[in-house]
Amino acid sequence: MKIGDQLQKQRKLHKMSQDELAEKLHISRQSISKWENGGSLPSFSNVVAISDLFHISLDDSFYGYLSYFEDIECV
Repeated sequence: MKIGDQLQKQRKLHKMSQDELAEKLHISRQSISKWENGGSLPSFSNVVAISDLFHISLDDSFYGYLSYFEDIECV
């Protein structure tokens, strides 16, 4: 499952609008929309904040996102 799909699933499971989630993360609603639609990816700090907010494991819920960072070479 892509990170945007997982984010939307968790947000709806917690009966939260994009506006409400954005307010809790101190970001714009447009950012949430872009993440859910695959237009961009959240920063790692936002992934951690989302994980904490929804009480979900980073490993289980955002594994694909974490794999993306593992593939990036440090220069």
